[in-house]
Amino acid sequence: MYAQSCVDKRLAIAERELGFQIDYKTVDEVIEFDARLRKENKYTFDATGTPNGTQNLSAEEAHWILNEQALVQCDSAYFLTRYCFLRDEEGVVMRFRFRVPQRIYFDIICDLEERGAAIEILALKARQLGISIFSELLIAQRSIFSYGVTSVIGSADQSKTSEMSRMLIMCYDMLPVWLRPQYTSRIQSDRGHLLFGHMASGTSFQHGSQKFGIATGSTVTVYHLSEVALYGDRSVELIDEGLWKAVHPSTNVFGVLESTGRSNKGWWADTWYYSKANWPRCRMYPMFLPWYCGTDMYPKPTFLRIRPIPPDWRPNHDTRAHVAKSELFVQSNPLLHKHLLAEQQRRGIAPTRDARWRMPVDQQWWWEIGHEEAKSKGVESSFLQEYAGDDDEALQHSIESVFGHQAMAEIETRRVKKFDCYCLSGQSIESTHEVQPEYFDYTRERIPIRYASRNHGDVYRWELIPLKEERLRFDNPMDVDRILLVFHQPRPGVSYSIGVDTSEGKGQDSTAINVWALGDKGRPDVQVAEYASPYVNHVEAFAFILAIAAYYGKYMEQGVTRWKEPYVSIEQVQAVGDTAQLQMRKMGYSNFHRFVRYDSKRIRKNRANKMGWYTYGWSRALLIGNFVHSAQSGWAEINSPWLIDEMKHFEVHITKSGKEKLEHEEDMHDDRIFSSAEAIFCPHDMDVLAERSKHRAVETASLPQLDLSPYRGNVILASEHRGNTVDSIDDLLYSDRRR
Repeated sequence: MYAQSCVDKRLAIAERELGFQIDYKTVDEVIEFDARLRKENKYTFDATGTPNGTQNLSAEEAHWILNEQALVQCDSAYFLTRYCFLRDEEGVVMRFRFRVPQRIYFDIICDLEERGAAIEILALKARQLGISIFSELLIAQRSIFSYGVTSVIGSADQSKTSEMSRMLIMCYDMLPVWLRPQYTSRIQSDRGHLLFGHMASGTSFQHGSQKFGIATGSTVTVYHLSEVALYGDRSVELIDEGLWKAVHPSTNVFGVLESTGRSNKGWWADTWYYSKANWPRCRMYPMFLPWYCGTDMYPKPTFLRIRPIPPDWRPNHDTRAHVAKSELFVQSNPLLHKHLLAEQQRRGIAPTRDARWRMPVDQQWWWEIGHEEAKSKGVESSFLQEYAGDDDEALQHSIESVFGHQAMAEIETRRVKKFDCYCLSGQSIESTHEVQPEYFDYTRERIPIRYASRNHGDVYRWELIPLKEERLRFDNPMDVDRILLVFHQPRPGVSYSIGVDTSEGKGQDSTAINVWALGDKGRPDVQVAEYASPYVNHVEAFAFILAIAAYYGKYMEQGVTRWKEPYVSIEQVQAVGDTAQLQMRKMGYSNFHRFVRYDSKRIRKNRANKMGWYTYGWSRALLIGNFVHSAQSGWAEINSPWLIDEMKHFEVHITKSGKEKLEHEEDMHDDRIFSSAEAIFCPHDMDVLAERSKHRAVETASLPQLDLSPYRGNVILASEHRGNTVDSIDDLLYSDRRR
């Protein structure tokens, strides 16, 4: 009933059964027919004045009604555009007409139907694109006009489910009395239903906060759940163990799970990532609809009347980055590109010579206004979730990282994208911590590592085995387990510092070893290597630390670098790093951090009794606060994408005492953050920060002068437009690109 080929087949069957050719009517003809029945008193009414039947119909009128009853069962688009009503965003009840996002959605439905597949769609979307109401209208058609349909709809809680039920009930109530069948039971509430007993069809209303699984005890062919990201930990029970066990693959199945992003963790995000990576070898078709599909909504004319585009406006850096990301995503999605480009042609905006969609200036202006306000309120992540350029941006965490979205974007842009991967093998490293041989790159030489003990003359040996990077996957931190990532190889004249956070090796927290090159004369510290594994425990960690320290210390020499071997800081209290430190000392290593109280009147590190880093309430705040400052101000050049991922999920939490604590979000980790913080704070703990900044300022002053002339790449200045309407701005934008 969706794809034209399927509609034609259904119409052929209907015409054969009815014995006449079915005729399509226009909207005006439908309106005129209804008005004529009223004028000629062909309707009967109940006590409230509501039509409840027809009387004295002519043969022509009865034929007309039978024609329409057949059409609404055969052609979904006809039903939607002739007989469906909805309440728009301004509260106006109006006849349905397709919007751009709904056309994209409908095309996907048509394609799945033509393939003979079950129509089950996972819809990740922006707000207010009309997906919920569109899904409800499609479900209304099935449950009202089809035999044997069991459908269920629901949202995250009772109130949201009630709103969804009102959409379906309104669709039924607005149908002409001669078209709609009589229901046998109707309960309009969050636990209600609309049933048609004589057709064995109906829809029940359920929600994500109920105590038992959705559709438990029934076999469902049609379902629609909204705001699924808010179902939380109960998604498995409600959907996997409830709903999906009640839905079996069939061409009669129509199912939609839809939501905004909310977070990149949890059931909704996991299901999206899996479906995107595995379709069609999975259940749900993944569909992402970005905000700029809502061309009639973003922006509304009222918005532009109150906030006209300034004559000299040009998009800021964030907006230009968002536009570039959005245009790239559209270009990679043929269906999205087709409809957005067609919409611009409909509006009279000529496409560029290469027929690529470009984000209109009015949408760029709308996004920048909202984004700037969100940043000022500290809710930038939430804004980007709902008005994202692509699906990855839509699934970011809603709580703002302590590092800030802008700083994270700059760090991600600057980081080294190419790195070497090695497996560590040798002295005291068990074979269980080595990578499988099929990943070894036998075309490259292995790198020997040698450490000679200064205590008793023993020599310890390891080697770095190069890995085939094209065979490795880097989708999540577990993909780099047991792998040494080298962003910069050891170089002469560079002082290296190593931070270590050990773990119990039980697959939860990781033993993280981070190597940093220390900057001199106002230069930032640079992350050069990283090793992390949740299966290396604090007893085994010493071999990995010493091997990495020996590798990065091979060019270090007293008098040229700050030390003759890397400066090692190992956490002693929470991570039980004393075992690793003790074993390294017995093997002859001596350049460890010496822990002192920084509020003492006289600080003498050479007389410190404690070696390593000791984490207490006050020292943790000092360590992490310094790392946050270094990352935000550019004093730390971060290269590991997995360290960056931890930083994105590092938040401000309020303790029971009401104090703020910087900590990772639930189900995330901060091992890489902590080891990196040790590596850059501990060797600098006695430095004068003002002196370091002074050198930086002097060097910056000698740089070439910035070009602050107007940006003329992807957009043009609004001051160059002779008109001030939205269409004229778009016209000039595209004509300028053609020139």
